[in-house]
Amino acid sequence: MTWLLHLVFSFTSSYFFAVLFDAPRRLFFYAGVTGATGWMFSRILLEAFSMHEVYATAFGSLVLGIMCHLMARMLKEPATMFMVPGIIPFVPGGLAYEATSLLVQFEYSASLNTMLEVILIAGGVAVGLLFADFLSKMFIHRNKNYADARSRKVG
Repeated sequence: MTWLLHLVFSFTSSYFFAVLFDAPRRLFFYAGVTGATGWMFSRILLEAFSMHEVYATAFGSLVLGIMCHLMARMLKEPATMFMVPGIIPFVPGGLAYEATSLLVQFEYSASLNTMLEVILIAGGVAVGLLFADFLSKMFIHRNKNYADARSRKVG
């Protein structure tokens, strides 16, 4: 049941952030799918394989970034139309609130640990998206060079 809730809420959060992001109407569903796919991948790594949350988030955002670039190529739209709504489930807002709450309650040690975890999760999202962008550029550039080499050989 919790898997279904994760799927539904990650899809709806990405979907409705695409609405707020003012993406074209035909991309709402695809933005929701990319966000839900990345989030579910990270939850599977976290819960089924007992991976640390920072690593699971990094790998989940890597999958998200790859999905965004694939959707961008398929639908001929910029990858950011899928990436911005897709990272919404990964934002550690609740954890940041908890860190701030602990800070206000003068629990400095717990607040510092929680804030460090927030920073690491946000960094994991950034690193995952960076690697996805790198992989996308590497394969697109490789295919482009291959096509150029074939056209020079034939012509």
